[in-house]
Amino acid sequence: MPRSNWEGFISFGLVSIPILLFTSEDTSQKVVFHQIDKRNHARIKYKRVNAETGKEVPWEDIIKGYEYSKDEIFEVEEGELNRVIGENARTIAIECFVNADSIDLIDVEKTYYVLPGKKGEKGYVILREALSKSKKIGIAKVIISTKEYLAAVAVHENALVLYLLHYNNEIRSLSEFDVPSTDLKKYKVTTNEIHIAKQLIQSMTKKWEPKKYVDEYKETVHKWAQEKAKKLPHTTMQQRAPASKPGKVIDFVGLLKKSLKESKSKAHARQAVGLKKAAIHAKRHSAMKYATKH
Repeated sequence: MPRSNWEGFISFGLVSIPILLFTSEDTSQKVVFHQIDKRNHARIKYKRVNAETGKEVPWEDIIKGYEYSKDEIFEVEEGELNRVIGENARTIAIECFVNADSIDLIDVEKTYYVLPGKKGEKGYVILREALSKSKKIGIAKVIISTKEYLAAVAVHENALVLYLLHYNNEIRSLSEFDVPSTDLKKYKVTTNEIHIAKQLIQSMTKKWEPKKYVDEYKETVHKWAQEKAKKLPHTTMQQRAPASKPGKVIDFVGLLKKSLKESKSKAHARQAVGLKKAAIHAKRHSAMKYATKH
């Protein structure tokens, strides 16, 4: 099982449940580039240097410091912050509950899986089932890595999840941007264009299946790396269609009708090539694993 990122308690009312947090992100799947010296391709390393003496500082001599003002930094002793913060340092205290559809996707910063800690299974199941059946989510605060987050405790499948949320003042207001208004006449948008667009959307609507989507950028990079290693010319990603030139009158009805027609024909074609794509993906995945190991 992966290593936990945080250990503490979830509390609501008088109930306190020992829990563990695990990040939902699989960082091993990221494409990583390193800085190297172009003269001999050696890796670039960084040293921890004392700003006054210019000498390198070993890890055992490095401690935390809090910048109280421009010219004053306090030394922070190990465990001192936990003593100041008290029980809040390791407690996700649910302050209230709201309807499950209250959270906007733009509010979410990061997601953690919540698992029960030692002897926490019963309390965990009670909270999970109560949230699920009432269609509610808990709103709480949690301190992770010296920062306090607003958070939402919710149910995903048969697990509790913790969504770290942005505070309201951390999200830019749409009023800062020049977003088109709802005045359709101003943009010469007709009801027929909207009707055709709705038809296109309906024709393209399908069940959400996240497993069908893969990181094409990562696959392209791995494929390029394999070919580069063999001293062959690298392949490039498929180019996106160029954006329309500003000022040009666009026939939205024509484009929408064409898209609608293509969408219907592609739906039939997808059924024919589905198995072929699955086989290709399996082959690529196997090749990527081999390239990563070597």
